[in-house]
Amino acid sequence: MPRTGGSAPIPRGMRQRVGLAQALIGHPRLLVLDEPTSGLDPVSRRDFYELLDTLAADGAAILMSSHALTEVEARTDRLLILSGGRLVAEGSLAELRRAAALPTALQVTPRNGHVAELASDLGGAIRVGDQLRLSCSQEDKLPMLARISAMEDRIADLDVIPPSLEDIYSHFSRRDGQ
Repeated sequence: MPRTGGSAPIPRGMRQRVGLAQALIGHPRLLVLDEPTSGLDPVSRRDFYELLDTLAADGAAILMSSHALTEVEARTDRLLILSGGRLVAEGSLAELRRAAALPTALQVTPRNGHVAELASDLGGAIRVGDQLRLSCSQEDKLPMLARISAMEDRIADLDVIPPSLEDIYSHFSRRDGQ
């Protein structure tokens, strides 16, 4: 009987899962992964990171390269930042935040009726809808938080947003001339 069609191509996500399964055969003590979640759906990504957490807890060393910085930000012990093929920074996320000395964002949600008053009192605050956004240096963060805390009767909520891994990567890449 003549062949009437070719085989269907294997979807990228399935190829990625097969490659990950191969890498995990035999419970390796060292895993070297390049863009391991590329092509995976959100549930598969979550499952993959849970598996990596288990392997790391069992003592495996995991070296991973990724452009998905927001995805790996909370899952790393130590980071290496490369720019133009050269190492431009290394350390824990906290160490890199200190070295980059980027500002911390503060998002203040005033209680009803206090938006304009707080915007004036906090000088430099940018009003975005019913919220106020401020930016302060690492050195000014605690004094600014103390100042905001003194206004607690007019504040419903406060979020402290440190520089993200993307911010840090951009900082060190620009510094390197990229």
